[in-house]
Amino acid sequence: MEMPVKDPRRGKSTALVDGIVKTSDRVRGIRSNRAPKTGEVRLATRFLLITLLVCLGSIVWLSQTSTLVSLGYGIAGMEKQRAQLNIDAQRLQSQIAQYESIKRIEDEAKNKLGMVPAKNSVYVKIPAIQPESTPAASTNPYLAPDTEWWKDLRGILPQQTKSVITTPGTK
Repeated sequence: MEMPVKDPRRGKSTALVDGIVKTSDRVRGIRSNRAPKTGEVRLATRFLLITLLVCLGSIVWLSQTSTLVSLGYGIAGMEKQRAQLNIDAQRLQSQIAQYESIKRIEDEAKNKLGMVPAKNSVYVKIPAIQPESTPAASTNPYLAPDTEWWKDLRGILPQQTKSVITTPGTK
């Protein structure tokens, strides 16, 4: 007659059969601690590798997507800034055109500077062709004479004489 008994030392169920205690995992419905088959190990390894690859692929995809989104926001901000700068440039061009207008310049000259339009106009005739040569010396007596200073230095330095050696038969 069998009677299930719990073995406190092992944590497994045991059965008392005719006075002999046998340890059996089948009493509780638990499989024994046998080594897994190689097919089961390969399947588990493949499952873990595939799961790891899917996770890594997801992480790379999310990273690239977030980078693209941030760059898109940066581009949009720069396009807004460019549009604002174009508007500012057009506004400044219109201000320049206003400041350069002849009417405004006349008003500024009359009101702020107290200028009046000229009554008599004087026209000066300028020759179209310039003379080809200019006089060598200036006719202004207050200017220093134009001399070549290095010629003056040549007179101060000692002169070297050339020694001529003649040999018979040469001229």
